[in-house]
Amino acid sequence: MSVIPLNPAQAAAVAHGSGPALVLAGAGSGKTRVITQRIARLLEAGHLPRSIVAVTFTNKAAEEMHERLLALAGAAAKDVWISTFHALGGEIVRREMPRGSAFVVYDAADSGGLVKELLRERATEGDQKRLDVGAVIARISHAKNAMRTPAELVPEGEGNEYDALADWVFPRYEAALKRLRALDFDDLILWPLKKLTDDAEVRAKWRQRTFHLLVDEFQDTNRAQLLLVKQLAAEGGNVFCVGDDDQSIYGWRGADIANVIDFGTHFPGAKMYALEQNYRSARPVLEVANAVMEGQERAFPKRLFTDRPGGAPVKVVHCDTSESEARFVLAHVQKLIANGTKRREIGVLYRSNALSRGVEEELRLANVPYRIIGGTSVYERREVKDLIAYLRLAVHPGDEISFRRVVNYPTRGVGDATLHKLERHALAKDLTLLGAAQRCDELPDVAAGTRDALKSFARIVWAIRAQFDKNVPLFTVAQQVARTIHLREDINAAGPTSLVAARRWANVEALFKTMEKAANTSDDVGAVLQRLTLRFAEESDAGQDLVTLSTLHGAKGLEFGTVFFLGCEEGIIPHARTDAPRATDIASTLDTGEERRLFYVGVTRAKEQLYLMRARTRSTRNGDRTTIATRFLKLPTLPEGMLVNENYNAAAPLQVGDIAAQAKRIREMLQKK
Repeated sequence: MSVIPLNPAQAAAVAHGSGPALVLAGAGSGKTRVITQRIARLLEAGHLPRSIVAVTFTNKAAEEMHERLLALAGAAAKDVWISTFHALGGEIVRREMPRGSAFVVYDAADSGGLVKELLRERATEGDQKRLDVGAVIARISHAKNAMRTPAELVPEGEGNEYDALADWVFPRYEAALKRLRALDFDDLILWPLKKLTDDAEVRAKWRQRTFHLLVDEFQDTNRAQLLLVKQLAAEGGNVFCVGDDDQSIYGWRGADIANVIDFGTHFPGAKMYALEQNYRSARPVLEVANAVMEGQERAFPKRLFTDRPGGAPVKVVHCDTSESEARFVLAHVQKLIANGTKRREIGVLYRSNALSRGVEEELRLANVPYRIIGGTSVYERREVKDLIAYLRLAVHPGDEISFRRVVNYPTRGVGDATLHKLERHALAKDLTLLGAAQRCDELPDVAAGTRDALKSFARIVWAIRAQFDKNVPLFTVAQQVARTIHLREDINAAGPTSLVAARRWANVEALFKTMEKAANTSDDVGAVLQRLTLRFAEESDAGQDLVTLSTLHGAKGLEFGTVFFLGCEEGIIPHARTDAPRATDIASTLDTGEERRLFYVGVTRAKEQLYLMRARTRSTRNGDRTTIATRFLKLPTLPEGMLVNENYNAAAPLQVGDIAAQAKRIREMLQKK
């Protein structure tokens, strides 16, 4: 086994004996190296690969961990199970659900569609257009992950319009999921948790399977995930958790920093290890990061350090306006690229998406290629979801969400009025919606053409199912469905350009390739489709040489040679909602401590050069406003040469690239007139 050199703190964590352990891994301190080396050490000590399970939060992280482990431990690592939390939960559900009990997994879009349908009973048409369904779903998800029942959703005497809506929808939503034999993402944690809690035999079996349980990004776990880990790890068991309380930034979606702080209470006798040596950033970046966190009381104070000498000072750039902030970024990006820096080594980070618009416009006009983290993933594209919906419906004929999604795609003249009639008929005859479509001749008040369209749709779905019954590979069936519904022709006709159409079809081809890879596994079609629903796909352009624009939350886990951190102003970070009353969003009340940790995460994405940007005057939808620098820039005294302030005057002479961009902008304005 090849050995990657470890520093003393890493070596101590990797050499941990039996029982629970918490590794407090500072930013850039090599946590993935510690996890993979820990697994390799267990394998070398003779532990069975099938008794080792590692869980994390994204497929990208799981894949990276698996690749590193294979390089480190070779063939012995193939049977080590590395997956996301939800994939692990989904596998427990699949194996422990009573035989013959088919179920379908609803992703966020499916859950949203179901909530919309339920709200029709309560909201007027105008309200339906006005309401933010996501705010309702967020409240339900938050409650489920906090282990609250529908009756406990809203404390008595509290709440607002969205709390009241969620309170009304929650029990109906849960009943609908049960009727439809569907589980949402939260249920993929909650169902296994209940099964393991209630069934001692199942619990013993899975504890044997997860005899060594390793958890990555432990600071991001919510209450339900913590309890699942506790059920999978016997008391005093071998649970090895790696996380950083200083990077706990997802409280708004249910993550609980107390899971780290109270680790010793949850897992008595646990040993703790701290990783403070940073391998990512230059010393000035780390000095600023440490100073930022000195402004907050912490349960486990850590001070990042590096053995790397030198490093450029961190620059706090005070721009006249938000427009000049964007121009500063463009000018320096162009200079970096001209000097040989790869575009992929440049990151532009911000607290909210609205801040990216000025920089995006400057980059676009100057023809600087870029990508935006947090855009729609391949598996969320309409063309991909439509195709998967056909396949899911064939496997699960009772999947009403998939039925509604594609019954009128391609267009068949099946509108809301016809759907309501189908619903009533299905309810009266105890049929699925697909069954009601097949028997739509029993609906005399539906036009003959529409009845023919419904029957044709049902025949397509049953033909797909027949292919599955013949064990035709999933990717072959998917290709046949695409031809049957003329998916490529529809994409080409939708435009608006041939380039857009080509990209959309490339998304479909990417799906085919994923399905073809799945053909080499022993999983049935339903299991593969569940995994496709669960997959948080990476952006298709992630490996290309592009400047990256990302929110701070989206940048977690990324690193760049140079980082431009926009909007370092009060009201942006910390957000204006900090300590404000709750409004429509579940995250309306934000914690100042979490905002500081978010700032710290942004700072520690930089390897060589960090620009902390602010605009003295910022353009908003309500006009220009004067700003003040964020409180997080009120740093303790830093060693000399670690940080410098710089003013940027928008009236400075234009560079050659700026002149070309300005000329192009003027031409576009004249064309619009």
